[in-house]
Amino acid sequence: MSAGDPPHVLARMFTAVRIDAPTRTSFARAGALSTVGLLAQGFLRFAAAFLVGRIAGGAELGVLASAIATATILSLLWPTTTGSAASKFLAGARGAADRAEVSATAAHLRRRTVETTTLLASVSVPVWLLLDGGSWAGAASVAALTVAYSGYSFTRGVQFGVGQVPRAIGWDVTSVALGLAALAALLLAGVRGPALVLSLVLAYAAYTVAGWPYGVAGRPARQRRRELDGFVALGVIGSLASTGFLQLSQIAARLVGGDAAAGQYAAALYLATPASMLAASLSLVLLPSLAETWGRGDERGFHAQTDRAMRAFSVLVVGIFGSIVLCSRALVELVWGAEFSRAADLLPVLVAAVLATNLGVVSVNALTSRSRRGMRLTMSASLVGMTVGVTVWLVAGTRMGIDAIALGYLCGTVVIAAAVVVAAWRSGRHAWGPLFGKIALGVAVFGAIAAVQRLADLPVLLDPVLAIAFLAAWWLLNRAEVARLPRPWSSRRR
Repeated sequence: MSAGDPPHVLARMFTAVRIDAPTRTSFARAGALSTVGLLAQGFLRFAAAFLVGRIAGGAELGVLASAIATATILSLLWPTTTGSAASKFLAGARGAADRAEVSATAAHLRRRTVETTTLLASVSVPVWLLLDGGSWAGAASVAALTVAYSGYSFTRGVQFGVGQVPRAIGWDVTSVALGLAALAALLLAGVRGPALVLSLVLAYAAYTVAGWPYGVAGRPARQRRRELDGFVALGVIGSLASTGFLQLSQIAARLVGGDAAAGQYAAALYLATPASMLAASLSLVLLPSLAETWGRGDERGFHAQTDRAMRAFSVLVVGIFGSIVLCSRALVELVWGAEFSRAADLLPVLVAAVLATNLGVVSVNALTSRSRRGMRLTMSASLVGMTVGVTVWLVAGTRMGIDAIALGYLCGTVVIAAAVVVAAWRSGRHAWGPLFGKIALGVAVFGAIAAVQRLADLPVLLDPVLAIAFLAAWWLLNRAEVARLPRPWSSRRR
């Protein structure tokens, strides 16, 4: 919270969410706040993985990561996308100043979340028993995580959709503290296996209870209900083929190489994905903002906002992910230790894949904010990309092992990102040629440096020096774009 927020923001954290009282926050500051919240949630997962990997070993980390991936994939089958729907449609109704529609929309999405979460929690039990061959207690833990994560995804979208960004971030930090305390207690008690996800269950359940839209009522018109359900249905397919693709790669690594290999893959994945919280936080702020702008009929403002977001975000992510690639050996050695040496070979490939996903996030938000046609396009791109990735797994998995899983994921994400960027580029008639020329140059440079690091077997101590040199060169190349980056502390309103 900052001094610019209303004095009653902290008090609102412990009362029901109000859909008619948005907190006035600038776009840049809302983005910074959402980044803080998602970094906190990402830290919870990373801390859980780190403690389990360091204390219990790689095989236990493989079990934990697979349990989380299973619950996440099941949540993507409907509940998670209701959060995106809430963020978009509640913001759109607010932009049209229709309070009754805001309430009815929230009530409909709440009902769908309860219905689908109940079903998916039941399905998670036999799914986990089939994948793990473990106990009913472990399956029950995965089912509880499915419920808690589904609720978290929905309530977070609700709070962003109704403009309660500071409240949402407050509960992000609070729930993470609860989750870490629970994790410490479980580890000290000697708990191992999928039961360790109960720490995440506590964190997500606390967030869900705090952010649940209790007081909403009403029923949207039939056409509106079809629009809401259609958006979620299309989003489910797209999410399964994008976010679900990532989680599926973790399960595929376990199927190909067992718990130990899954632990190595998870170690690399947990180092590659935290920086993607930037993309998630941007989506939480950008999607409702674009939807509200489009709802006002401001097409020129919509395209201008998309262009600014793409330019600013691409500068950030190429610099961040390029540095992670160049420091991959040092990061694995520092964070995980000698037991996870295989993760150092996987990390650059997975980082490149997550970079591709991040470069497509602005385009995805722009396309889905405009129409259902945009949703269908992103869904189709995701399906094609996932098909490419799974094909690589099937062809090369038995020969290359978990290396094939990482390579297939990279190929699939590049296909997805390229398709959505080209579509948004053409539909908005953006002048992105020079921008993506610089992006290609930056990727080529850090890729070449990473190859030299390994082929010449350069000392690991040189990795941070090379990363700093790359960042300096990237900043010089993009200093005009850096100067235009939004300042989160600015008091200017959108």
